[in-house]
Amino acid sequence: MRDRIFSVTIMICLCLTGCAHTRKPPLVLEPNKYSYTFGVPKSWDFSFEKDNAFNVRLVFFPVGGNIHISESIIYVNEVRGNLDNAIDSVLANAKASSPILRIETIEPIPLSAIRGASAQVRILTGANDPRQAKEALVFIDHGAIVVIVVLTTKNTVHWQEDYRALEAVVAGHQYYDCNSPNLAVPCR
Repeated sequence: MRDRIFSVTIMICLCLTGCAHTRKPPLVLEPNKYSYTFGVPKSWDFSFEKDNAFNVRLVFFPVGGNIHISESIIYVNEVRGNLDNAIDSVLANAKASSPILRIETIEPIPLSAIRGASAQVRILTGANDPRQAKEALVFIDHGAIVVIVVLTTKNTVHWQEDYRALEAVVAGHQYYDCNSPNLAVPCR
């Protein structure tokens, strides 16, 4: 009887306060081609629904915020082609929009799930758009596609904290394609 009362008490607590475990990480899926996921930083949330108007695959933002009101967001997109061409193309487009843009190459971010692998990082400052006071662009090479993860902020006061969130997102990145071993659902 005591076990039953304890179980009911736990169920009521979970219903009233929510589950004690963290959300599952987001999975970006391109059916029968590839999928990938990321880490979710503490005190950040993510959305697939709120990102469609901005033509990106996924958006992260601080808990309680959203893509419209948060001072800093992290968004994910991808481009076809090799790493060097992707970096050159993305940076050339950014420079065309903001001719005085400054671009700095910094230390790569290690990918925890892929031994010895890391992602290339570029820091952009001086954009014409005030919503882009500072950005970190992370390029993750997967051969035929390059996943791009972007931290953008309107206010650089919390840059170090926001950049740590970006590192957590990228460090938790995992990629799967039809050649990946032990797929739960095989490609057709």
